[in-house]
Order: sequence, then C-alpha cells, then structure tokens
Amino acid sequence: MQSRDVQFQGTAVLAIHRTHRSFRTRRIRARNPLIAHWRGSHSLVFTLLVGLVGLRLLLGMVQTVVPPTMLDFWVVSSIAVLLWQVVGTMRAADRFVRVTGSVSGLCFAYFMMLVTAVLTFTQTADALSSKHAPPASNVLIRTLPVLSRDGIMRVDGNLDWELYGAFEHTLKRYPNIQSIRLGSAGGYVFVARAMAEKILERNLDTHIATHCYSACAVAFLAGDRRTMADTAELGFHQYKLESGRQPEVINVADELEKDRQFFSRRGLSDEFVQQVFTAAHSDLWIPDSDMLRKSGAISN
Repeated sequence: MQSRDVQFQGTAVLAIHRTHRSFRTRRIRARNPLIAHWRGSHSLVFTLLVGLVGLRLLLGMVQTVVPPTMLDFWVVSSIAVLLWQVVGTMRAADRFVRVTGSVSGLCFAYFMMLVTAVLTFTQTADALSSKHAPPASNVLIRTLPVLSRDGIMRVDGNLDWELYGAFEHTLKRYPNIQSIRLGSAGGYVFVARAMAEKILERNLDTHIATHCYSACAVAFLAGDRRTMADTAELGFHQYKLESGRQPEVINVADELEKDRQFFSRRGLSDEFVQQVFTAAHSDLWIPDSDMLRKSGAISN
C-alpha cells in the first residue's frame, strides 16, 4: 500500500511539473510577438497596422541602406517575411470572424494583404534594379572658357551632349554670363535646340567669331542680340539622319520645318527662311553679311 502511495505521489508531482512547464511555455510563446503574430493571437487591428503595413513600410526604409552585396539575401528575406505576415494576418482574420461573426473585417484584411504583397514586389523590383544599375560616373563635367570681366562664354567644337553638359554647367557656375561666342561646324540639332532654350531663357546675346555652320545656326539665332566678326561665316544646309536611326522615328523633313518656324519666330524674313535649307547636306549655303543683316539674321 505504501509503495502504491509513493508511486501515486510521484505521478502527481510529475503531472504538476509537466503542467507548469507547459503553462510556462505558453506564456513564453505568448510574450514573443513573432510567434503571437504567426498564431494570429494579436487583434486584427494591431495585426493590420503593425504586423502587416507598418512592418512592410519599415522594411522599405531599411532597404535604402542595404549594401549592394546583401541585396540578394535581402530579397529572399523580404519574401519570407511576407509569407509570415500573410499567414499571421489570415489567422487573426479568421479568429476575428469566429469571435464577432462579421466578415467585413475579413474582406478588409484580405485587401490589405493584397496591398502589402504589391508593395513587397515593388520593393523587390527596386532592389534588383538598383543592384544591376550601372555605377555612377565619376567624370567631372568640364567648364567652358569664360571671360569673367566681359561675361562672355566660348562654345567651340562639335555640338554633342557632352558639350551641352559643359555649357549648362558653366551657365550655372557663372550667373554673370551675358553673351555666347560660338565657333562650331555643327553637330546634333537636338543639342543646338537645347542650347537655344537656355539662351532664350536668359536673354543672352550670341556672337560668331569664326564660323557657325549647320546646327550651330539654331543656337546662334536664339540670341537676343546677334553679331558676327567681319570675317565670320554663318552657314546652312539640310540635316542628315544619323546612321542607324529609323526614318519612322525621326523625320528629317519634319525637323527642318520645326527650325524654319523657329527662324521665323526669331524675326527672319520669309524669303530668307525659305532658302536656309535649300543646300544639300554635302553642300553649304553661306549668305553674305548684307543678306544676313537685311533678313534679320544678325542685329543692325
């Protein structure tokens, strides 16, 4: 009998110990917010605002400081977190329906899960694109020569986008520039038009010291006051489609007409405007100074 009592007491103690350990385990789990979310123990409002949307927005901000070497790990981790978020939210929503009997919260929860999924994949795409983006250029933008005392900037050479970058940079660096001295055989007409916009914005004067041919004429005619040296030349001819460009993308005739209209707005005579593009691209029409003055191409 005594042996049985001892055995019963031992069994009871063991049962109490197991019950206490199980209770402690449940309390530890309940205190762990990660486990609580996974089990859907939080309220639906807390789950949506903190565990779903709030956490996803926080991860998006943290992503901006993640080094490129860690982006692959970050993307995998972000998707894993999304699965944890969705599972916990679904369980919290199901518990909400069982307690309240309302399905409106369930519908809203599924909508927010969809929004969070879209946000996650947007963040993922942004991370992958930033990883494969070309490194930023460390090349310094050159500055064009400026005669600070007279406020004159020299623009010499082929009109390409590198030259335009230097042109724009110099304008910002020297706000006292009043005139542009041109010396160019031409280049890209789109570069010349971009330069013309800057010249018009600041009401700059233009001057030709040596020569200004082809696309350079567009930049020159944007000048508020246009002057030329006695031996300088202003030349016009038709544009040529760059090798590899498709005619359906850029129509040369349309581009010529755009600049004819621009020349007319700059005060050139209709007769002169009709002649500016008569010369073939291989040729060059260089009107004399008298014709340029009478047509309004240069200022009197």
